[in-house]
Amino acid sequence: MPTTQLGPAGSGSAVVRRPPLLGLVIALVVPLIYTLAIGPRLLEPRLTSTAYALVGMALLWACALTLLVVVRRVERDPLSGLGFRPITVGAALLAVGIGVVLSLLVPLLSTLANVLIPAPAEGSVLDAARNPAWLLLLGVLTAGFTEEVLFRAYPLERLGVPGAFPLVGFLVGLAVFTVIHAAGWNAAHVIGVVLPLGAILALLYLWRRQIWFVIIVHTVIDLPLVVMALAG
Repeated sequence: MPTTQLGPAGSGSAVVRRPPLLGLVIALVVPLIYTLAIGPRLLEPRLTSTAYALVGMALLWACALTLLVVVRRVERDPLSGLGFRPITVGAALLAVGIGVVLSLLVPLLSTLANVLIPAPAEGSVLDAARNPAWLLLLGVLTAGFTEEVLFRAYPLERLGVPGAFPLVGFLVGLAVFTVIHAAGWNAAHVIGVVLPLGAILALLYLWRRQIWFVIIVHTVIDLPLVVMALAG
């Protein structure tokens, strides 16, 4: 990634990253514009719900894969800078365990949120589970990979001061992650489940700096939706 020197060349002074504008647009702005404007206004009225969901997934994959190309070709950074490092069996099992625990928290968080913020059944977990299982599985796999690349790893690694907690990246990534989900979930689920779990996933990434770890956790959290759809 391009850098600027704070001090004379060769003086050994600190190096600060320039804002990675292209990467931030791909990771955050494009998904937001699609979710808030292009998708609901231009595509949703013309497509079936299944086709609309598939288009949204395709966009997330396109953004995530394009972002990885930008990191390597434009920013000239290794993908290890976004946490793409080999994961051990022990770490993968730990991620599965954390994902199971967090998935068991979802019903409790949903119940508490609905008490505080009464919401319609539309946009709830039970409502989402009425979709075809194959579509939900695609959605789970898409969310697990693309959302961790776009809304977690990239803003956390790019929006912050080296050596300090990346508060700006944490808040910006969490805000976009929450807004994206608000388009398809009711307020109780967004505030009671999406927001706290998004924060936890960000902290898990900062703890491990290993993107496959949080991808596994995220995927395991969402997998009960597929099981519920299969149970019918």
